[in-house]
Amino acid sequence: MSNERLGRIRGFLLDMDGTLYIGGEAVPGAVAFMATLARSRRPHLVLTNNSSAARSRYRERLGRLGMPVPLSAVLTSGGASAEWLAASTSLRRPFVLGTRALTNECRRAGLAPANAAPETADCVLLGYDTGVTYASLTEACLLVASGLPYYATHADRTCISPRGLLPDAGALIAAIEVTTGRTPIVLGKPEASMVEAGLRRLGTSVDETLILGDQLDTDMMLGQRSGMFSVLTLTGEAARRGREYENVRPDLTVAHPGELLERLRAAGALP
Repeated sequence: MSNERLGRIRGFLLDMDGTLYIGGEAVPGAVAFMATLARSRRPHLVLTNNSSAARSRYRERLGRLGMPVPLSAVLTSGGASAEWLAASTSLRRPFVLGTRALTNECRRAGLAPANAAPETADCVLLGYDTGVTYASLTEACLLVASGLPYYATHADRTCISPRGLLPDAGALIAAIEVTTGRTPIVLGKPEASMVEAGLRRLGTSVDETLILGDQLDTDMMLGQRSGMFSVLTLTGEAARRGREYENVRPDLTVAHPGELLERLRAAGALP
């Protein structure tokens, strides 16, 4: 059944951190896999729940590692979240607990971040804030406690690095929950807003799209919820943390992207 479904795949959503690279090194088979997708002109996007960096940074990193992609093929949870807020709500002045990259994604989507005047904010948007301060966390807590709509680009508990697992947006969500008792509406992986943003760019249907990732609770859950063909690579977080999400079952598990490439070729989905 896996080979039959693999043979129908036409579009690809590819996680980055832990899936295509870790730190400054490509994982085994990633360069060949990306080169094959580019030559075959199969629609593909690289995506990440990490909202801390600009899309251009991810494109540059992939380029340095031998995996060139156009800027239009990079999707972050920050970009998807800002687009969703602009298209699906009347909210326009988020207080952003995040990096400049997330603030810029909000502006690109037509929103007007209210950090300079928090009293004018009409919602709170939390991301992976690598420069968080006590003052900014306090302001976010006060606004959330006041009852403003509260969203998060993603809820990942950890972010992989060459040194190990680092605290991600989930750590900030936990701090605000302890203080206010509230949790956010999550907009990135594995939520529908990320699926919609990805499929809109790919131009493919759910049943002909594959997602490749290293996390069970985001990448694989996104695939399972949406009906995409989900492929877990054991190059990143699932391998390091252990497979504690027993209710999440990938359609296929591979050691690395190179193994997936061979499976797709055998199924006739790639040359």
